Amino acid sequence: MRRLLLLVLLLTLLPAAPASASTFCLPECAPVVVVGVPGLRWSDVGPATPTLQRLSREGAVGALSVKAVPAVSCPADGWLTLGAGNRAVAAGIVREPCGTALPGDAAASEQANAQEREGAELGALRSAVASQGGCVSAVGAGAELAGGAAAATGCDVRLHDVPPVSGEGTERVADAVAADRAVAALVEGAGTLLVVGLSEAPGDRTAGLHVAIAHGAAFEPGVLHSASTGRTPYVQLVDVAPTVLELLTLERPASMTGRTWRSGGEQSTPAELADVALLAQEHKRVTVPFFVVLLAGELLLLLALVRSRRFELAELVALGGVAALGATYLANLVPWWRSPVPLLTLLAVVLVIATAVVACARRGPLLRPAGLVCAFVAGVLVVDLVTGAHLQMSSVAGYSPLVAGRFAGIGNVAFGVLAAAALLAAAAARRGVLVVGLVVVAVDGAPTWGSDVGGVLALVPAFVLLAMLLSGRRVSLLRLALAGVAGAAVVSAFALADWSRAEQDRTHLGRFVQDVADGTAGTLLRRKADAVLDLLFASPVTALLPLVVAAAVWLVVRPPHALAQAVDQAPAWRAGLLATGLASAVGFAVNDSGPAVPAMALTVAVPATIAVVLRARRSTEEAPSLLA
Repeated sequence: MRRLLLLVLLLTLLPAAPASASTFCLPECAPVVVVGVPGLRWSDVGPATPTLQRLSREGAVGALSVKAVPAVSCPADGWLTLGAGNRAVAAGIVREPCGTALPGDAAASEQANAQEREGAELGALRSAVASQGGCVSAVGAGAELAGGAAAATGCDVRLHDVPPVSGEGTERVADAVAADRAVAALVEGAGTLLVVGLSEAPGDRTAGLHVAIAHGAAFEPGVLHSASTGRTPYVQLVDVAPTVLELLTLERPASMTGRTWRSGGEQSTPAELADVALLAQEHKRVTVPFFVVLLAGELLLLLALVRSRRFELAELVALGGVAALGATYLANLVPWWRSPVPLLTLLAVVLVIATAVVACARRGPLLRPAGLVCAFVAGVLVVDLVTGAHLQMSSVAGYSPLVAGRFAGIGNVAFGVLAAAALLAAAAARRGVLVVGLVVVAVDGAPTWGSDVGGVLALVPAFVLLAMLLSGRRVSLLRLALAGVAGAAVVSAFALADWSRAEQDRTHLGRFVQDVADGTAGTLLRRKADAVLDLLFASPVTALLPLVVAAAVWLVVRPPHALAQAVDQAPAWRAGLLATGLASAVGFAVNDSGPAVPAMALTVAVPATIAVVLRARRSTEEAPSLLA
């Protein structure tokens, strides 16, 4: 046991392999020419755009997230974000769809960004270059908005605003051809050329991933990545300004949240990157309908089967609802997004996997089927995390590069699933709780795997509570408080280990330590607190979530007859539910998208508990009633 604990600890604290990176250079990298083309996507790059196609072969390429402050970034937002190296928002422009006009009142945009508390300093790129005696020139109204000086000559940084690529069919092809010609005219005079699909185009209503090309001596042919994403081939618009500054060997201001683009790995083709963008778009489109169909279908089936007294089949449906969550991650191994009917294809794949899991777990003592299904869900996420979290990206229970809250590790949605599934599986097994807790905490929090602050803070006291309840030890507030302190100590150890790595290899754990050292952590903490409050009160559904969680806890503490009968037969399940409630409450409080944690935990705990209740009532040969 001690050897296992030591091995897990060593693995979690090992530094990641250094990211491959080219040597940055001056003066051979200058001038740095940045070309912004609103709406340019990888599906636009092909034989009709020979310059872009050639640059994509000779340079480094990536899928660009253009997320600014708004959900859909318009051209003005894009240029302000590029110039700030931080997410920004333009004041006084038309949205939904994006309009063509750029804001004319700079003071209004300054005020709007101050209110957003993202910490963006408009024109930070220009200021950083000017502080070292350089200049930034701009061609086009959008480029001037980013902070460049119109018609300036001889500057080491040159921003070019190219007309957008928009519309569909031949109109879009014509726009792409025009953009290609504009880029071709700039290639020869550039030391380093950065081509970015700056934002959505006028007329667009939805977000997408865009073109990112880096061409020059600092970028070998390959795929782009940055420390702000921690994953190939994704980079962000906020990374452009820091990349420009490092190319010129200039210091990055603290207000810039982006990180430098790096190249490495096997080259991706435009078609492959277009497929990445297609997955991101289809994921966003099907996520809400998927859960509506899944949960509504599960509920209707359960009610119909219970009413017709087909209790064994109802139990299998409830178990299938739990297994479906794990199946959503495995479904990304199948290219459902390329189907003519993506939603139906995704549902079919999930149904097949969930049915197979339930068929393997359906027999055994009272808690065994629910415990095995929960173990399957938790196991999928643990294996995914230690192998790079590839299944979470653009999965319906994962995260989205369009939202751009997280690109690697574990997100709040998946954490809610992992916490509930792991705690309930451990409760059902009734042994090895601390070992399971150690493994899950290590995988969830280690910088090289989950890189999750709030998750560790929630999991440590939850597993301690579960261990005390199962062992019969007295539960006290002091012991839970000490467990919370232990969770904070674990997070601190992970963060310091991450901070000790090279700057370009750090995750947000190490970057937060650096923010504390720089005295800029307050802005981040305020932004996260604002995000919690905004999400909590964004709709009646999220506002009622604390009441729903409180009601669920009350049902566990004072269960109705059917649930009381089940927990009397298997008190370990009650302990698992209480531990899940604690993890949900702490996860809700300490995460910036906290309401997602209890919401997803309930999607695991409720159907799993229904399955246990139905199985307990069948074992006593009584007529079950879910409402008893």
